[in-house]
Amino acid sequence: MSKSSDKNGAGPLDGRRNNVPPEAGKIKPGEVRNKWGRGGKPQPPTLTALDKIFLAEAARIVSHGPDGPVDAKQRLVQEEFAAALRDRDSNVRARLLARLHDINIRVESRHEEILTFFIEAKPFVSEQFYFAEKMRLPAPDIVPHPNHVVVTDHSVEFYGPADRRERELWEILKASIRIAACLHDIIRAEYRRTGSSAVLGNLKWIEKHRRQLMRAVPKGWNWREEIYCRDSLLSFANEVVKDSREIGYAPFEACD
Repeated sequence: MSKSSDKNGAGPLDGRRNNVPPEAGKIKPGEVRNKWGRGGKPQPPTLTALDKIFLAEAARIVSHGPDGPVDAKQRLVQEEFAAALRDRDSNVRARLLARLHDINIRVESRHEEILTFFIEAKPFVSEQFYFAEKMRLPAPDIVPHPNHVVVTDHSVEFYGPADRRERELWEILKASIRIAACLHDIIRAEYRRTGSSAVLGNLKWIEKHRRQLMRAVPKGWNWREEIYCRDSLLSFANEVVKDSREIGYAPFEACD
């Protein structure tokens, strides 16, 4: 006997009558509830260690042509076409091209997976960083930072560190550049005021040091950014810059 029935005893109150499932539980025509079947969603193919070695050799520069460097895979394709035109047996090269084609399919599949992940995850991750900054909480330990990821229709571009080690080095580099830029301004102003040869020596040293730091900035990365990072040295760098501007020029011995 049912635990809960209507007043007329016609059946349970949850919509089932005579063991007939309720309309809400029925699969509608054309509706797909498990598009992947019993096996579940297929796992994307991954690159093996041998695949990575193969790709590295294929990208190795072997010569230079009129249009610039020529890597191994480009040379292989050129020689494959030349061999085909000369009716030479090129079974080995054909197998290499087939192998490269197979790897490229997996690379493209992985690229599509990364693209889909960032398209779906970036708004959610950005909200986590915004909430942490607003509530003055530690930033989420997530790398890369959403501000470093630019998603377009067909690609994902990264303009920042991809792991925690790179993030730590990037924060140190940004802080060093800020401090060096501040010292450069102070020493240059002092040299303009005094014209001292000793100050000029310090100015040349700090300019050389600053150029070395700037060459270490990857292309497209912004060292002036003030994003909220978990291990950011921004506050420390700003304090040093503030104190340096208050103290002004202090002679030091330049070193190589």
